[in-house]
Amino acid sequence: MLKAPFRLPDGWLAAFGYPGSRRFVALYWEPCGDESCFDDGVHSACGLCDNWLYLSFKSQPHVLKWLDEHDIHLGDSERPARHWIVADATTGEVFVAERRAAFAVVHEQRFPGTPG
Repeated sequence: MLKAPFRLPDGWLAAFGYPGSRRFVALYWEPCGDESCFDDGVHSACGLCDNWLYLSFKSQPHVLKWLDEHDIHLGDSERPARHWIVADATTGEVFVAERRAAFAVVHEQRFPGTPG
């Protein structure tokens, strides 16, 4: 799990279309349908969120630079995501992890090695 040096803006998850109230929410791109997706461990959806908001967030120069520096692939039209963003809905903090690790975080709603 890698902590990003940037946060989601206030209200970003709601504007994106995330309807839930879970603390940790995974965000990624799905090539089948070419859609942004979320997974909070209880609900998941692809194609029901604001694709342009997702793309504009991850395409900011400082975000792209950081993703490239860490060889992070969040998915695109040709390939599924190797990594997912894990957003902390309470703080706006952004973390990135390999897909399986991010899936575990959102389903358990805690980071590895922290008390449940």
